Amino acid sequence: MKLHFLKEEALETLKGNIKTNLRNYSSPTNDWIMDFFKGENPFIEYKKEVSDFKLKMSYEKPEEGDVENIKIIYSAMSNLTETDATDERLWSGLEHGAFWDFLRYRWSVSKKPPEEKDIYNHFFFSQSKKRSLITNTLSKLWWIGKLTYDEKRRNPFELTEYLKHDLASRSRVLFSSNYSNNPVIVRALLSSLIKLQNQGLNISREIFTEATKYLNVLGGTYILDYFEEEELSEKISNRVKTLLSA
Repeated sequence: MKLHFLKEEALETLKGNIKTNLRNYSSPTNDWIMDFFKGENPFIEYKKEVSDFKLKMSYEKPEEGDVENIKIIYSAMSNLTETDATDERLWSGLEHGAFWDFLRYRWSVSKKPPEEKDIYNHFFFSQSKKRSLITNTLSKLWWIGKLTYDEKRRNPFELTEYLKHDLASRSRVLFSSNYSNNPVIVRALLSSLIKLQNQGLNISREIFTEATKYLNVLGGTYILDYFEEEELSEKISNRVKTLLSA
């Protein structure tokens, strides 16, 4: 399967004309894009190929399919370099191209036409690069997969599945942390919380947030990258137990 970037100039042109194209983003097809660029192709082919894949669009509530689609997109595109995976041209290109139908499905466009801010958030990088990775539709799926995939586990997406019941909130907390670009630290956090939950402890949204804050504080004292995953996991477990017993 070949992927296509948006050319830099095309990306900036589309971003600068969201208001002009507002109705076009409710269109059932993306044919308007070629018309908008007067027949000139705004896309450029990505140098790597990936396995053919389709994202699931069968859930009555589209957000309930996010974890399954994280597995699909990350499995197919795990060979992306981090440089490419932080490139707005790639994700925006896919969203305006091959995955136009998915964007319409995910955001229920046929039921609720998007506003300007919705288009900016869902089809582009609308904030800082780090923040945009978790607000852009497709990059969010890929990056959650990147941070939570653990090939050493029998189910390599076990940590991903742990986020399922509060994905929006917990992924937002993870990406706002100081260590969000380090899968080892994220795995240590999620592993410890899963173990505690399996022991019958209630890991609420508040406890999850406090655990991430603890890692941020710990990172101000130590270089977290130097810790083994198991060592970090133990520290997190001890902290959470203290919080729960308070």
